[in-house]
Amino acid sequence: MKMYQYALLMGLAFAHVSASAMTLDQYLTEVQKRNKAFQASTVSEEAAEDRRQAGDLGLSPVLTMAGGYLSDEAQPQTVGSKIVSRQYSLGVAKEFSSGTKASVTGNVQQTQIHDVPPGYEKFADYSTSSLGLSLSQSLWKNFFGNGTRLRQERQTAAANFEKQGYNLQQRQVLIDAEMAYWDYLYQQDELKSRMESLERAKKIEAWLKRRFADGINDKADFLNGQALTASRQLLLDATRDLAVSAEKNLRLFLEMDEAEKSPTLESDFKKPRDVRALVGGSAGRVVRLDAYLAALEAKSKELGAKEAKDQMRPDLVLSGSYNTNSNLQDSPTSALNRISNMDIPTTKVGLNFTYIFDTDAKVSQEELYRKEALAAQLKSERKMLESDVSWGELLRRYGEKIKQIETAERISQLQTGKAKEQSLKLSRGRAVTSDVVNSEEDAANSILTLNRLRSEARKMEAQSRLFIRLNE
Repeated sequence: MKMYQYALLMGLAFAHVSASAMTLDQYLTEVQKRNKAFQASTVSEEAAEDRRQAGDLGLSPVLTMAGGYLSDEAQPQTVGSKIVSRQYSLGVAKEFSSGTKASVTGNVQQTQIHDVPPGYEKFADYSTSSLGLSLSQSLWKNFFGNGTRLRQERQTAAANFEKQGYNLQQRQVLIDAEMAYWDYLYQQDELKSRMESLERAKKIEAWLKRRFADGINDKADFLNGQALTASRQLLLDATRDLAVSAEKNLRLFLEMDEAEKSPTLESDFKKPRDVRALVGGSAGRVVRLDAYLAALEAKSKELGAKEAKDQMRPDLVLSGSYNTNSNLQDSPTSALNRISNMDIPTTKVGLNFTYIFDTDAKVSQEELYRKEALAAQLKSERKMLESDVSWGELLRRYGEKIKQIETAERISQLQTGKAKEQSLKLSRGRAVTSDVVNSEEDAANSILTLNRLRSEARKMEAQSRLFIRLNE
């Protein structure tokens, strides 16, 4: 029921936005809410952070409880013919980020021996208990948590790399969605332009038809006007087909049902945006996101190589344990009550040294991670070079596109003015029909060329989402 209500509220909110006309920011917000590819990347990004935190699972306290029953009739027995034992234990263990491992364990055991010989009656049925504390600390590998910190740094770097990968996927969805947005606006504008062009062609045709009927023009002029109208109609039909495809693509990014009405877009694709401002910030190096990913991967590989080398080091572990003993009691309850008896403790202290011999396998293990880190670093440096070139090329091409748009605007104004003057001259009988048709063709094409250049500029601006600014 809650999911149904949520879907209903989302539908109502989208209907309200659609009814009032949708800006680019509102459209992209709806894409983030409705597009499953974007949502999947968002969930995967959250999972990457969960995976990083799960890496410290080994540092979580662990509770253990155990119970056991033993019946031993094997012969020969040291005392008696059969031993029956029941044992219960409860313990808590914890590994700290400093590398210290600690555990506290309590044990209660009841032992029954059948057919004990004379003089051993106290062993017929007795209970014991103990409470133990054990500690261990690596003096080399994980001294003061050095190994733990290496692991955490490597997992953090790997998580950052993974999350930025999903961030790139999200940005790519938004780029593709914005491309569909500008395509839709361009097709709508082109459709409007084609319709206006067709109307102008029909007026020229009607004028030529009257002049042909009055005997002023010959039939060739009239047929030329009809051909102009027919070609305009053909272009309008083709544009209408492209507009339908653009609308379907737009609806696909919004994952709209067939019953939902397509949104009305109010953004003006003729208005330019500042590419540098879209990246964000004012200081720092602008890098392509895949180059930043390569740098994060190199960092992760470098830390992985350090961790792998650390794992190959010899280790010296200091360990110690202290256990209380209740001595023999007549019942488990009595033994439990005496579990903290410190009169007869058991103490143990030891040093454990481990060393992996320098075999080919050990050397290859270290070289594997070192070479992977080196390869990742070289790849990162190459990506950064490509990123700098790519950013500079985007700015250059965008600047050239703005210049082309300015030139196209002037051409469009001139061609449109020329077409109007030719139509006026034709109405006065002072123009050749072919000149009027050609000027009308040139005016229509100049408008479409201008709109196409504007749409391409908006798409180039959308490509800025692939770049981020780093504060170095």
